[in-house]
Amino acid sequence: MKNTLWIVFVLISNLVIAQHEHHEIKGKVTTLNGDNLEPIAGAFVHWKDNPSGVFTNDQGEFTLEHHHEAPFLVASFATYKSDTIEVTDMESVYNITLKDENELSGALVLAKRFTYGLSKLDPRTTTILGEREFQKAACCNLSESFENAPAIDVSFSDAVTGTKQIKMLGLDGFYTLIGREYMPSVRTLNSYYGLSHIPAAWVDAIQITKGAGSVVNGYESIAGQINIELKKPFGKEKLLLDQFVNSSGRSETDFMYVKDINKHVATSLLARYGYRGSKFDKNSDGFMDVPLSKDFKVMNRWQFYADNGLEGTANVSFHKNNQDAGQLAYANGDNNAYGVKINSQVIDAFAKLGKAVKGKEHTSFGSQYNYNHSTLTGTYGSSTNSKTYDASTDQVYVNLLYESYIGNTNHQYQTGVSFLLDDTRETYDGFKFERTEAVPGAFFEYTYKPKETFSLVGGIRTDYNSIYGLSITPRFHGKYRFNKDKTAIRMSAGMGRRTSNPLAQNQFIFASGRSLNFIFTDSSLAYGLEQEVAINSGFSFEHEFKLGYMPATIGLDYFNTTFIQEVVVDREVAGIVSFYNKKNATKANSIQAQLDLDPARRTEVRIAYRMFDVQSKYNSIGNAAKPFISKHRAFINITQRTRSDWQFNTTATWYGSQRIAGSLDAVSPNFYKWNAQVSKTLKKKFEVYVGAENILNYKQENPIQEAANPFDQNFDAGLVWGPIFGRMFYGGFRLRLK
Repeated sequence: MKNTLWIVFVLISNLVIAQHEHHEIKGKVTTLNGDNLEPIAGAFVHWKDNPSGVFTNDQGEFTLEHHHEAPFLVASFATYKSDTIEVTDMESVYNITLKDENELSGALVLAKRFTYGLSKLDPRTTTILGEREFQKAACCNLSESFENAPAIDVSFSDAVTGTKQIKMLGLDGFYTLIGREYMPSVRTLNSYYGLSHIPAAWVDAIQITKGAGSVVNGYESIAGQINIELKKPFGKEKLLLDQFVNSSGRSETDFMYVKDINKHVATSLLARYGYRGSKFDKNSDGFMDVPLSKDFKVMNRWQFYADNGLEGTANVSFHKNNQDAGQLAYANGDNNAYGVKINSQVIDAFAKLGKAVKGKEHTSFGSQYNYNHSTLTGTYGSSTNSKTYDASTDQVYVNLLYESYIGNTNHQYQTGVSFLLDDTRETYDGFKFERTEAVPGAFFEYTYKPKETFSLVGGIRTDYNSIYGLSITPRFHGKYRFNKDKTAIRMSAGMGRRTSNPLAQNQFIFASGRSLNFIFTDSSLAYGLEQEVAINSGFSFEHEFKLGYMPATIGLDYFNTTFIQEVVVDREVAGIVSFYNKKNATKANSIQAQLDLDPARRTEVRIAYRMFDVQSKYNSIGNAAKPFISKHRAFINITQRTRSDWQFNTTATWYGSQRIAGSLDAVSPNFYKWNAQVSKTLKKKFEVYVGAENILNYKQENPIQEAANPFDQNFDAGLVWGPIFGRMFYGGFRLRLK
């Protein structure tokens, strides 16, 4: 294997050296905010005669090779009008200023609006989802925002609370480092409900990275990394009002107001209120299909820029969520019926501060800060026979960064130090766990990029964990684009590690009659268990071509995740769930193929297929496929827009069979899920939409085991492999003032 990788590396290096020299064009894409020019991150820049191009970085900067006949550059981004400029001087730096669609009339749009695509700049396999992409689904929060992303699987974790969880590369969502503006966010106590607590209307973009992420962002990325970019005060919207209702009695209202204090300082107020008050039991099992709930969240954001290059953000938020689930009789006041009551509160504050070094490109200082205090109380059972999960956590995160180059910008690096503190307290069914885990660390990441088409990234970080001691985390990424930018290959390998949170991340076990069985490795460790450690490696290929007259892109990728040390969640024995360490327990293989087509100017077709082979070892049954993972999944999404601002979107997904926990032979049937949505935008400000989920009305029969005997040890609401609610209609509107 080592010889093969070395041969591949030598071949790629020789190809790069053999390339003839091309001129590079540098520039910056901005937008006018009042009297101030603000950079646009993620804008797409390409030559007029070639649809391939690059995306701008966080400062709006781009570098693009010049090897085309027509000397015209095209820049586009989201709801801005595309702009075209002529390149006359190879030594100049070109600034392109984009205007909002409602500010410019009669302009020719030369590039389509970017909502979804693979980042051409990132050496990692990173997919970018624009705001319009996750608005195609009936999503009010981020746990519902990945229906149209083939890389992510979304499913119900239990049939009582109706909580949706994600999987990536065949592994549970907590193996993916989920960050907010590149700071770890959805983790520890928030790992189960955290995505559902982030309003989708507040999100500007999402980046999904497969495989080991950057060492700059920490050591916890095993399956991948998801970064969430929230709407900023210096953004394109002054006011946002988003209203959603559906046929399950759910109503969500999101609000954002932006105030410019002056040309350097702006602030925004974001608020959300959600309510579900209708009781449904469509499958007549005595349990409500969805919980009753009240949800409130408010955030205040501040952003500033200074003339000397100093810039930053400061943010504080408060979130409160109450849910009542369980038997219909419980909801109607019967204290002897089985019910679930969940109350949670989160106080969160985070900030970023950075400064570019004037006169020295690619050189800057940066810092990130986060404090999170979360509490959660969940009661499961009746007034006389119940179990309570009570937990609280305090998280502190600090990351100090410096980036620059060695000699010239072909040799760039990032380095810094970080500190992570988790102070967690949990009690449930006679178990009491407390841990204070402090982790100071240092990292260094080197990037060799002689051309925009080729880059090698090597990173390493060292951390000292107050519980587990010293650890070293290496990672490697490589990217090569060729064939006039139409073809790209990427390779990655790296290690990840994390401290397992068995109760917090597996809260579906509480809605069952199972007793807990912890098999401790060492009582001095967190939960008596070793850290989880895994190696992830992968390869991806992308090629742009013409299928007849249609522009098309095909992508293929393969990733393997092998656990060196794992905390196994064993539900294979009825009435018991066991937690224990096991070496070399799980190997997960993921293969995905995707074809993107543009058969007409306003038509997009996305077809994808992915296969998982995830095998694990259990003390109870030996080797077996991990349960509740669909080995095969096929997907097609079609989006049609019109000149009059109508949009039609439909998604059909086929799910293959899944092994059901508790049996080597029991598997779920294959099933289809079909969603559709129609929206209309009026005067670029007001959008109305209606849609339907699960149009075929497919439902898992009897998703709750022993629903008639909820106090029996065989009662289990966590054996879910398919839809619970059935067909659901929804509608709403969005009002945006810019």
